[in-house]
Amino acid sequence: MVLDVKQSFIAYRCPHCRYAVYGIVGEFALNAERLLKLKCTCGGGELVLQYTTDGKIRLTVPCLFCGTSHHYVVSPNVFFSGELFLLDCPYSHMDICFIGTKEQVDEAIEKSDEELNRLVQEMGMDSLSDLQSSPDVDPDQIMTDAQIYDIMRFWVKELEADGAIDCPCHSGDYDLNISDDGIAVFCPVCGAEKVYPCESVNAALDVLSTDHVYLEPPKEPQEKEPQE
Repeated sequence: MVLDVKQSFIAYRCPHCRYAVYGIVGEFALNAERLLKLKCTCGGGELVLQYTTDGKIRLTVPCLFCGTSHHYVVSPNVFFSGELFLLDCPYSHMDICFIGTKEQVDEAIEKSDEELNRLVQEMGMDSLSDLQSSPDVDPDQIMTDAQIYDIMRFWVKELEADGAIDCPCHSGDYDLNISDDGIAVFCPVCGAEKVYPCESVNAALDVLSTDHVYLEPPKEPQEKEPQE
């Protein structure tokens, strides 16, 4: 009997040498006890895959744009579907991981190259390496101001899922909105909130280092003293 073993091609762009790194992942190569690592030959980038205890696939993907790694959880049905599946940086919204058949991944990498080259040209640079390494490059040039809200919402929902936001009523359900002072994280039940100044994408990214938030109750309006 011949087994029809499912497999997918996967690729990411190394944040150190900036070359695309390819690999093949078979469904039997993964298990919950063992990590599957796809390392760049330069030694600077490493993608890690592993089955979770509930049967999904966890990926840790190095990011060319943030200089850190992002974590994703994908179902095996999606990972081995034979259809192109892309994972993007949650902050720059640029694709950093490509999954599918070899032809699909090759084509996606080629389109990614074109998009990156266009971005480099728009910013007046000579090469992709300048985009990542130049100290004069502001991430706000890569990400639009409209993405600040998306960044903060992603952060709030991550903390909410981890139970890392609290307020006087302990509702567990939180939201955010834009105010003149920044972006306010608030509880719609008791009205407690905390405002974070987010005048730029850099400021929003700085907030992401906060791993626990306590919302302060609304201040009681002070009564005016009667005039004599």
